[in-house]
Amino acid sequence: MKVLFAVNNEDISESIIKLYQKEYREIISGKNVYYFNAIIKELQRDQTYDRIVISEDLEPYNNNNFDLIDKFLFEQLDKISDEAISESGTDIPIIFIATDRRSKSDNLLSKLFSIGVYDALLGGDRSIPEVCKLLNKPRTKKEAKTYYKIETEEVSYQTESEDSVSETEIQNIITHYKKLGKNTDRYVDSFNNIAAQYTDAQLRVISKFLPMGVRAVLEVESPKYQSIMTFGEGTYKRIEKAKEQKKKEGLKIGFIETSSEKAKPNKAVVIPSAVKTDGAKKLTKKEEPKEIQETETPDISSFTSLDDMFEEEPQKEEKLNNEKKQEENQIEEKTSVEEPVKRKRGRPKKIIEPGTEEVKVPKKRGRPRKVVEPDNKPLEGQENILPGFEEEKNTILPGFEEKANYVIPEGKSIPKIEENIYERQIENVAPRRESIDLTRLLTKDKKIVAFVGTAKAGTSFLINNIADMLSKTGIKTAVVDLTENRNSYYIYTKNEEPLRRIASNCLEKIESGIVEGIDVSKNLTVFTSIPNQKIEVSDIDVLVANLIKKFSLVLLDCDFKTDETYFELAQEIYLVQSMDILTIQPLTAFLRDLQSSGKLVPSKLKAVINKAIKVRGLSTKAIIGGMSCYNNPEMSYMRELFDKEKIQTLVIPFDEDTLSKYLSGMVDCFVSTSGYSKQFLSELKKLGDNVYPLVTNKFKPEFTKKDKNKDEF
Repeated sequence: MKVLFAVNNEDISESIIKLYQKEYREIISGKNVYYFNAIIKELQRDQTYDRIVISEDLEPYNNNNFDLIDKFLFEQLDKISDEAISESGTDIPIIFIATDRRSKSDNLLSKLFSIGVYDALLGGDRSIPEVCKLLNKPRTKKEAKTYYKIETEEVSYQTESEDSVSETEIQNIITHYKKLGKNTDRYVDSFNNIAAQYTDAQLRVISKFLPMGVRAVLEVESPKYQSIMTFGEGTYKRIEKAKEQKKKEGLKIGFIETSSEKAKPNKAVVIPSAVKTDGAKKLTKKEEPKEIQETETPDISSFTSLDDMFEEEPQKEEKLNNEKKQEENQIEEKTSVEEPVKRKRGRPKKIIEPGTEEVKVPKKRGRPRKVVEPDNKPLEGQENILPGFEEEKNTILPGFEEKANYVIPEGKSIPKIEENIYERQIENVAPRRESIDLTRLLTKDKKIVAFVGTAKAGTSFLINNIADMLSKTGIKTAVVDLTENRNSYYIYTKNEEPLRRIASNCLEKIESGIVEGIDVSKNLTVFTSIPNQKIEVSDIDVLVANLIKKFSLVLLDCDFKTDETYFELAQEIYLVQSMDILTIQPLTAFLRDLQSSGKLVPSKLKAVINKAIKVRGLSTKAIIGGMSCYNNPEMSYMRELFDKEKIQTLVIPFDEDTLSKYLSGMVDCFVSTSGYSKQFLSELKKLGDNVYPLVTNKFKPEFTKKDKNKDEF
């Protein structure tokens, strides 16, 4: 039997396997995952599992709102149940170990029953023997209904709406944008990444909750956002409805002329013989009625959008029908007998007061032109306003029409984009931070050092050992793993779930002032993250400043993809290079890019030749010479990176016994310099003295002779 375990402690899965194999005499092959998304990915990759065991407390929750937690759990289990299908097409049973707050008749159980999760364990049944029983024989639908104590009427077999978005997902998106802060150039890329994961209907839901500053920038710079919010589902429905109305009535672009022609009398008016014409009042026609004159073709440019044109058609048609009735009434008056007491039909004559002169304004069909008050100056760049917004009584930023408090009163102006892109709105996303002067924080006992080198050069090896050595001397040390593969994650989490949780977001927390990493010892703390996962930090200066406030020495473990800002802030950069000359070119290419961006300061550089051995025809000086210049692959030009004669160089010898001791410690996720050879420790100590001098007054008071004798190194 093959089982996928998703529990927060591997000891539980191992105990289940041992007991099951003992009780049921069947071998179990199992795999452990630690996140709900990991379950889905594993089931998509491998469909050979026979059972799935999931613990409700697999992931921690950041609030105590049980309704939100239940909603999140159901959404995750619903997705998992969709993927839990074996190669033969049958459902893979899911054993759900609930928390102690669950009881029978719980609302969540009804939902789980509706998606085919029949093997939940509650209360006292949450034990390893009961899990083994369900592994051997899962419940039937009837047995689950009895165990859950639910009635069929209580069960809804419909899943959540496909267009809905969970509150947790929305909060995560909002948090992401808050972390970006004033990095407005990343807003559009982030939205495009989000758009790739959701439908347009879901994106409209998400967009309503985005911070105001984010929406303002997306309105201007994101075509995807514009297409979603401008041509939303409601707009499409209105356009389609208008088109259908137009089709029914046979209207064309010149519908006004056609309707007007129909309103004209095209036959002679027959006067009935029974009507006496004696004494009939004869109307003198001074001017042909305006309504039956030939009409002009409407100016299409006066319409602000297709919606405006289509939505006005029924109103105009109704107006024409009223005009037709009024015209017939006027013609009828010509043939009617004059009756002084009878009130005439139609609009009464306008009374003009003495001393005033009526100004006749020629009438035009269609929407009246908007009157702009003298103090309402046109907004700069108004010709770029999206269709359908320029005719509003109040000036409303596109996308904010549903929020009354976002309306800008008429007569007020919008800040010019070229001066500051919605500065006020962006400030609502992340508060303005004052520029941090790191030189003020870098007192004589504080230091930031970066190590960088090619893969397999031993950069992490040196940092881990230096950190262990210096922390034992009482220096409060922090190791910050900024590499892509993040070896520190595997070493210092010790395969323990609580430490993995700390590591997963400890780097992002530093920016907000929460400086809590993995405490290796009293004076050593490691900050890392999940391998190959992007570190979401919007202000690196703040992150480094918060580290400096707490630690005396900050060691930055870097690679060639680390953000260049860290190298700009570091006081020293150690270039780690092995005897393998083929790895020199990538290092020089990295230094060239750093130099091109203006962040390479040659005086900061120091060279470390690691794992040094005697090689015929290859000296340390030759390696430094190769590191000092960049040669493009075609060897068509060369660029000097630093002065090879002036750079300080340290050599760490290759020691097989020391390397063996270090690798042995990796098995147990433990780093210690104890037991290293004296020669290796001697050279390592020289490197440590360069990184954080202990024998000068620059950083620490000089040790006494008595203290030196106690030094285990």
